[in-house]
Amino acid sequence: VEKIYRYAYKLGCKGVTVYRDGAREMQVLSTGSTAKKVQEQAAGLGKDALAEALGRIAELEAELARTRDKLHDAEAENLQRRAKRSRPDLLKGATRRVETPLGTMYVNITEDDKGQPFEVFISLGKAGGALMADVEAIGRLISLALRSGIPLREVYRQLRGISSDRVVGLGPNKVLSVPDAIGIAIEKWMQEKQGIQQDLLGSVGAPAPAPAQAGIPGPEGTAGERGGAGGAGAAQDFIGACPDCGSQLAFIEGCAKCHVCGFSECG
Repeated sequence: VEKIYRYAYKLGCKGVTVYRDGAREMQVLSTGSTAKKVQEQAAGLGKDALAEALGRIAELEAELARTRDKLHDAEAENLQRRAKRSRPDLLKGATRRVETPLGTMYVNITEDDKGQPFEVFISLGKAGGALMADVEAIGRLISLALRSGIPLREVYRQLRGISSDRVVGLGPNKVLSVPDAIGIAIEKWMQEKQGIQQDLLGSVGAPAPAPAQAGIPGPEGTAGERGGAGGAGAAQDFIGACPDCGSQLAFIEGCAKCHVCGFSECG
């Protein structure tokens, strides 16, 4: 220690601090035993950190394997749901008549043995015509969706509200287009289905609507259909929007005309 102070005085230092050997873990000058002790402590800390890191890696790998298994099971379940159901030999269904801007349309919704919607058949216009081809294509796509596990309510949400340049009916009975009419038929089927289920459960409240009659209805139709037909008759003065300016079309002198831009379907 004396040598240290003398050496500091010789160098002209303003101050000097002397630490006893081993008083600090890290020091500039170390004896062999102290340096070895420090190295052993550092090695011990390194081993502990390495072991902890390896344990964490093992936990993460196990969690990753479990997540992969869950994803695989979920994907397999989704594929099974999307698999097209085979058609049974016998299906029951009901046909509903709906008035559309392009004529009277018949929508038949069939059910499987569990009461779930299975297929939809649509008829509009003459066989082999353009209208029949369009509605047949829509019916096939709806049937494919139902057989692939897509709920009928999702199909209804996609069809309901599609508008065109022609409408039929007034107020709540207004039909905006052929796809909208298909959505209305699906909506009524779901309402009747829900009413039947409530009756089976013995629930109280408003009575469920009468079930749709199987097959093509007679010339008079049901009460709701007669109301729709009446609405169609009352809508002869307004049959849609003008394809040129979007204003209302009026049925004048046997032809649909627009008072704003002068559009006429008769040329």
